[in-house]
Amino acid sequence: MTDRTSKKGLGPGTLVHIGEKRTEKVNVRIIDYTHSSLREINLSDQSQCDEFVESDSVTWIDVDGIHDPSIIEGIGQKFNVHILVLEDIMNSESRPKVEFFDNYLFMTLKMIDFDKTSKHLNVEQFSLIIGKNYVITFQELPGDSFDSIRSRIRTSKGKVRTKDSYYLAYLLLDVIIDNYIAVSESYAEQIENLEANVLRKANEFTLHRILSLRKQLLDFKRSIDPLKEAINLIQKELDDNIAKYYRDLYDHIIYESENLVVYREMLVNLLDLYHSSLSFRMNNVMKVLTIITTIFVPLTFIVGVYGMNFASADPVTGASLPYNMPELYNPYGYPIVIGAMILIVAGMFIYFRRKKWL
Repeated sequence: MTDRTSKKGLGPGTLVHIGEKRTEKVNVRIIDYTHSSLREINLSDQSQCDEFVESDSVTWIDVDGIHDPSIIEGIGQKFNVHILVLEDIMNSESRPKVEFFDNYLFMTLKMIDFDKTSKHLNVEQFSLIIGKNYVITFQELPGDSFDSIRSRIRTSKGKVRTKDSYYLAYLLLDVIIDNYIAVSESYAEQIENLEANVLRKANEFTLHRILSLRKQLLDFKRSIDPLKEAINLIQKELDDNIAKYYRDLYDHIIYESENLVVYREMLVNLLDLYHSSLSFRMNNVMKVLTIITTIFVPLTFIVGVYGMNFASADPVTGASLPYNMPELYNPYGYPIVIGAMILIVAGMFIYFRRKKWL
């Protein structure tokens, strides 16, 4: 893990990757298209970017990996990207934001998906540079959810081949935000399942799951909330023909942000329900134990009295004593005592039932 302290003493704009250390090869793919033509290139030499800088076609340069400074800097120089923007691209901890420059727009945000196997929220840094006729995307890891967009470009399906770079950027952002919605729906389902578990039988694992979900929702909300402001700023800078698409993205982000607030409140209430459930179960246990103890108190008294071995005659002379327990020598003494104990238990049980303590 490369942290911020690794930049200590370095000048502004020094390109250092901040994030989990990676050694994979950085892959760069180019899709260049017009209404009637299409080219796809796996970039092997950064000089291949030259022809796309001032091209009339729309060019999508997709960079998988942000840990190689030479590649990030090389592409940045070709498209005259400010060095501080490149620094933000290599920082996987950057806050989602948008910045406007003379010839391009820079935006950074988080790609999020939920791993159902590990029950873990995966967050990946994603950056876009949107120019007049190009979009450059930077991802931390290989693999994404943009195959549907690539397919639409290849098959000329929909409007993408007839629109400009801002429409392509909209499609990319739309896929990312759709993933937000899918993740949000998975959280709603998990919260419902947790609520059922709490009502059925709360345990320590349930508590850990509630606390884990609450932290994940906080991270999720922290990742998407700044995006509201960023998309709002973009749609204000565009003409209405394309701004309407970004307004739709803005509405989706607002909706999901509000959902996350509701989900967090549900988890807080669920945590209260968990503690109430534990208290209720503990009270039931204490009630049962108290009733059992209460029933055995008179039985213990009777057994204690007749367990003291009082004699009714002198053991040496055999003479009768003035103080005695005649029940000890009564042939029916034992069944009488047992019967009395049974009647006491039955009477107390009936009394507790009438009081609705059982």
